[in-house]
Amino acid sequence: MIKLFYRSLYRNYQSQRRKSMKNMGGIPAYVNMGGHRIFYWKFGSGHKKPIVFFHGLLDESFGFRRVVKELLNDGFPLYVFDLPGYGRSKLPQVKYLYQIDVWADLLLECLEKLNLNHVCLVGHSMGGLISQHLVLHDRNKRVEKLILLAPGGIAHPEREKMRKILFPKTEKQVVLLLRYLYGEEFPEPGYLFRHTLVTIWNDKPNEYLQENTLRREDEIFFGSKMKEIKIPTLILAGAEDEITPPFMMEQMKSYIKKSKLVWIPKIRHAIHLEKPDVVAKNIREFYNS
Repeated sequence: MIKLFYRSLYRNYQSQRRKSMKNMGGIPAYVNMGGHRIFYWKFGSGHKKPIVFFHGLLDESFGFRRVVKELLNDGFPLYVFDLPGYGRSKLPQVKYLYQIDVWADLLLECLEKLNLNHVCLVGHSMGGLISQHLVLHDRNKRVEKLILLAPGGIAHPEREKMRKILFPKTEKQVVLLLRYLYGEEFPEPGYLFRHTLVTIWNDKPNEYLQENTLRREDEIFFGSKMKEIKIPTLILAGAEDEITPPFMMEQMKSYIKKSKLVWIPKIRHAIHLEKPDVVAKNIREFYNS
């Protein structure tokens, strides 16, 4: 009964988020994948090259709302996805499906079914890692430019510490994760919100993702294999990020030859939420370059 109560609270929270996206002009839509569907928001129209967004771990498309709002008047067609297994992109609870490279293939198929070409792909954190896998599987070269926001891709040297932070099991760990995302000044969430997050974040899908990622760590965090990414790439990172820290971003830049690394000072991991205007400015400039 307690779990049902917190799930109900979370559903109400999600409903409010969806209203917010609709009020911004978002059109909700699905890509039919045969047996399940992948959800996305479409903003804008016209014939400019599309910008596609992939969110990070424990997030959903709503996380990009502030960046989208900054870009609405630029005339870009924007596609903001709920990653497989998140938000409204429900997946069957089959353990094999909850893997980064499997999701990359599903999302690449989404681009194909939507007939999206000359794509500027933007991925935050885990979404950045998925974006890299997608680009390396993209035989038809649908993705033209890649923007990585505080991206995953290199295994963190403090693996066990990061595992506990990124997959919180208790209220205390939820608060710690939020500190890593936003810094010490982020207000501690209330009792109900903390309990709701602990309940939702400990669902089977996140457990499957964690187990599959750790089991195949060398395949998922592919390090120097990033050298195979040949398209222009922008890496945008928070200078005080401890989840994807500066030395990892520098290493990533050295692997991706056509990459540019831009730092946002005094910011941690959630750069798209803390500095959406700066992120949007960099997206705009890189898109037009």
